[in-house]
Amino acid sequence: MARDGLLYKLLIVAGLCLALQVDAASRSYLTRPPPLKRPPPHRSQPRQATPSPAPEAEVVTVIVNVTGQLSQSLGHGFVQKDASSEDSAWSLVLQEEQIARLVPVSPKTPEEASVNTRIELETDDTLITGDPVNAPLALDVPKSVADRLGLEIAPDGGPVAGDNTTDGSTGSRRRLTEVEHAARRMILDFHGTRRTLAEFNDLTDVLAQLGVQNQVPKAKVPKSGVKKNGGAKDLMIIGGKPLNVTSITFFFTSSSCGINPVLTEAQIKARWYDNGDSAPVTASLQRYHRVCSYNKLGFYPDRNMVFGPIDVPCTGTQPTKGAYDLRKGKGNKVNLDGEMYGLYDLAKAWLRTYRPEVIPQLPFLRRKVLVWPWNNQAQLLKNGDLEVANWAGMANMGCPGNPDPNGIVPDCLTWMNTDLPSTTIDLTTLFQELGHNIGLAHSTRTVCDAAGCAKDEYGDSSDPMGGAGPISGDKSYICLSAPQAYKAGWAVPLADLNATLLDANSGFTDYTVPSAHSTDTNYIRIAIDQTGIATTDRLRPQRAIYVSYRVAQPLGGYDSGLPKELNARVWVHEYNETANGLTANLKTPPMVLNMLDLPVADPKTKKVGPPVVPGWGPLSTRLTLPRAFGAGDSLTIMLKDKTTSAATVSLCRTTVAAESMDDGTCNDGLDNDCDGVADGDDPDCGGAGDAKSPPPPPLAVLRKSPPPSPPPPPPPAKKATSPPPPANVASAVPSPKRPKAGTGRRQHH
Repeated sequence: MARDGLLYKLLIVAGLCLALQVDAASRSYLTRPPPLKRPPPHRSQPRQATPSPAPEAEVVTVIVNVTGQLSQSLGHGFVQKDASSEDSAWSLVLQEEQIARLVPVSPKTPEEASVNTRIELETDDTLITGDPVNAPLALDVPKSVADRLGLEIAPDGGPVAGDNTTDGSTGSRRRLTEVEHAARRMILDFHGTRRTLAEFNDLTDVLAQLGVQNQVPKAKVPKSGVKKNGGAKDLMIIGGKPLNVTSITFFFTSSSCGINPVLTEAQIKARWYDNGDSAPVTASLQRYHRVCSYNKLGFYPDRNMVFGPIDVPCTGTQPTKGAYDLRKGKGNKVNLDGEMYGLYDLAKAWLRTYRPEVIPQLPFLRRKVLVWPWNNQAQLLKNGDLEVANWAGMANMGCPGNPDPNGIVPDCLTWMNTDLPSTTIDLTTLFQELGHNIGLAHSTRTVCDAAGCAKDEYGDSSDPMGGAGPISGDKSYICLSAPQAYKAGWAVPLADLNATLLDANSGFTDYTVPSAHSTDTNYIRIAIDQTGIATTDRLRPQRAIYVSYRVAQPLGGYDSGLPKELNARVWVHEYNETANGLTANLKTPPMVLNMLDLPVADPKTKKVGPPVVPGWGPLSTRLTLPRAFGAGDSLTIMLKDKTTSAATVSLCRTTVAAESMDDGTCNDGLDNDCDGVADGDDPDCGGAGDAKSPPPPPLAVLRKSPPPSPPPPPPPAKKATSPPPPANVASAVPSPKRPKAGTGRRQHH
């Protein structure tokens, strides 16, 4: 009986782990850390897509084949992680909000560029923004409406002309209204045919006037062969060639609604444009892009305009998405489409009246940023139940494009959710939304506890595409992690390794990894085992490990927002994408595996031990990936030393579990099993009396790099695009004071 009870308990534990296990396509076997002994993390509930309204018992299903390109949007939750807080470090977001739309492939006018249809995407394919989509879209017309239009239900459920346009109360024939006649004609003409996206929207507009509205049609896209992605590649850096960001920002007020945010144009511009080191705000978008991209992305005032506050009506109807309600939201009774696109319609109307000279520039100002306090009623009435948006920002995940490089492109939008009394905009959130526009996914982490493992959508607190929260919202910022900088084309590897270039059983090889602030050639990339990776896919995925080192610079400088808990650490990430110039696949985001550091002496007890970081536990000097190159073929990454500008990282690959006298590995002068000791010093090679423990690693004492040759200088080809290192390097890593409550990191909701 005892054995049966034990077996039952094991089955229960296995079931819990399987239930929480992240899909293998989005998480590698390498990403599972050991379970942590602590209270269970706070897991957010996965966000569910807004369901289509339940149809009546009998409906006429109108199917229209539509061709468009996919445009995906991604929400940013109210999550910025305080690295000094155990609770914040373990506040998990399991799933982000995603919206899929169809937009025109080759719009001919700016008006057509705004046309879009929200869809419920059903596909086994890997689709990204810009991919062509040919799919049947289905709309359900209730039988009561079909009867009014003189339509009957065909055997296949579709519409067929009937002769029942009668008055239900008198039985007499009646004349169709103009709207009813248009709807009847379009249903019969469109059903089973191929139409443009604009024509499909015309049909939905006519049906909306008859009370048939707010459906999110399902788009079933079959798995197909090679696609030619039409997404815009205007901000992916290719070959180090610099580019410029272009944008237009609108912020709004509504006196008729009684919604009057206090945010001013001057306050926004102070965060958009760089006004020098002595300015009250040095963490500007202009500096953010310049410094973090190593001068590859320019953000200049003349091509990044700001307008507002624009006073708009509280409620109304706009061309793109119909009814809107800025007080309560969901003017269409289902989602925020009416408000999200209504604000842009209202902004364009304002420009036509007050700044008509800007209208011709709109197609060339690629990013449109709309700022509005979406949860205004919840804030005014202090009632969280009235919140209509659970995101701090929402943005296009990659921008749609046009096959004609000189053609008009569909809109690429970002929506920011501010607070009514706020006099600032959260730049960390906005930088993430603009990162989504470029085509970057979230930066994640897999965390485990007794209940199992889960993917934390914002788990990488070292990256603004994750949960990074700078120590000062006005003065500091955190740049991209190594895999994100690689994907964006901002940084390149100092060593690009694979199984062929990394010899097995030959001991440790040292690499000098410069701090990311000093050069754009700043990380090791190691392509590892490709089992389960569709390497022939058009997106050219490749499983790889990234090893980087990051040291915070003075306020206003590179990574100046890194808190002391994350500063001067070696970071190990996994990312399965390549720098192909295409929007990232949302199913395989970059994932932080571990953070390494040297032992430290406790200031009180003087005892030497590993540093402890909330949510991470004690930090080790090494990480071993036991199946990096396949079964029995492991990779060990070890931190040996560090200064204020570089870390010495050693890599060791092995296929042997232990050194042995039998195979000669005890006499070859190599650390074949990657345990830190070789031959006679290895307990595997001698008696107990001769065994020696591996030497302890040095203490984590930072020091200046020895002159005159700081490691390593950037390659000559990159000097033009990489900023020079700071003239004065501090003798210790800066540890700026934490901000007062309410500043710097965003408060959790």
